[in-house]
Amino acid sequence: MSRRLARRSLLRGAAGIAVALPFLDAMLPRRANAQAAAAPLRFGVMFSANGVIDADWTPSGGEKDFVLSTALAPLAPHRADINIVQGLNAETSYMQDGNPHDLAMAHMLTGMRMQSTTVGRAGHSLDGTAGGPSIDQALAKVIGSDTKLRSLELGVQSTITDLEPMVTRMSYGGPNDPRTPLDDPKQVFTRLFGDTLASQAEIDALHKRQKSVLDAVLTEFNSVNATLGYDDKQKLDRHAEAIRDIERQLDVMNMPTGTGCKIPTAAPDVSVQVYDCTRDDRPTKCLTGFPEIGKAQMDLMVLAMACDLSRVVSLQWSTAESTTVHSQIGISDEHHLMSHDLPNKAPLMTKVNTWYAEQFAYLLAEMKKIPEGAGTLLDNTLLFWPNELSQGAVHLRRNLPYVLAGKAQGKVPTGRYLKYQGDPHNKLLATFLNIFGIPATSFGEAMYPGTLSGIAS
Repeated sequence: MSRRLARRSLLRGAAGIAVALPFLDAMLPRRANAQAAAAPLRFGVMFSANGVIDADWTPSGGEKDFVLSTALAPLAPHRADINIVQGLNAETSYMQDGNPHDLAMAHMLTGMRMQSTTVGRAGHSLDGTAGGPSIDQALAKVIGSDTKLRSLELGVQSTITDLEPMVTRMSYGGPNDPRTPLDDPKQVFTRLFGDTLASQAEIDALHKRQKSVLDAVLTEFNSVNATLGYDDKQKLDRHAEAIRDIERQLDVMNMPTGTGCKIPTAAPDVSVQVYDCTRDDRPTKCLTGFPEIGKAQMDLMVLAMACDLSRVVSLQWSTAESTTVHSQIGISDEHHLMSHDLPNKAPLMTKVNTWYAEQFAYLLAEMKKIPEGAGTLLDNTLLFWPNELSQGAVHLRRNLPYVLAGKAQGKVPTGRYLKYQGDPHNKLLATFLNIFGIPATSFGEAMYPGTLSGIAS
């Protein structure tokens, strides 16, 4: 008879290291069947910036017979797992004056007017804040209490920049309560698994001694593994290999604040450093290794959800007004400047958006590899891929390009192209709350109440 495990079981080994177990059937109540509904329901966000080229992003066809566009073609293997949502407007962002990138980012997940007093370059707020909680934090407040981390915010060059603060943050617990993403995968790993170590220095020392976190708890790991059923053993083995794979990356990654970073040799052979540069004709900070760091963050994002360390996880690729140069796909122009140089740069903009679709596809593929009950990790998740703009050249926040993924335990039918006629995006955010069992008739500004028909079953 297989062993019954506590829901938040930890393996504790040498040096006081604690490693959480993944979600296992052995953690379910005895009377429960191993089905998807018994697993936790999760919410994730993956953000990318500067709008899209509408002709290259918009699918053709109807709700169920749609044909993916050029920019979304990488999602073809996951067509049955996604919903493409178009025609929603961030109307709340037009209720006030300000830099359009500030407004777009502040309203994207909050649907509420931002607060600002001091204005600087190009109308950017120097001390602004969202006017209320973002949807991820509203959900975390309700569904995050049973996990180690109520929410987890990851970034890729989201804070390694001299841009003003409003474009670097999308998550807020409320006014003056921004949730700053962690741009360093090593810091993310420490937050997830180094909870009993006193300092990062101790973890660095542990890596230098070439001791794996799993090696430190190997004895108890084997003890637990021996008591589990076949399916749980397979899950635990996959979990162990995932941690080892990330540790192999982190062992050769050194990313101290302000000095630079190095990416594992298994990634493309490039020098990874934070360095002084010029973007939009002004001094700022730049980062090499953008895609490699992003992959490590996506792997950690999946691992955090699979281990039930957090049920609300977000990944912010760069910033609103992203000045990233996507050299990994042969582009030498800044993303933001390209968005204002149409039609000359339209093909390059589509190339960038196609690359982000590839990253979203990778995230979905990794989540689908993890079985849970009768389905997968993705089946028990709702993922939201927003952009702060629809057309970067004119800073348009109407007809926004959104993609949803995951069935949310059967609450969201997938494989559809949903076209709306200018509904406020607040309705989508309120719908998210209801999907997670939180009764809501509105979210954000009260003047845009209601939920969105057609998303949930």
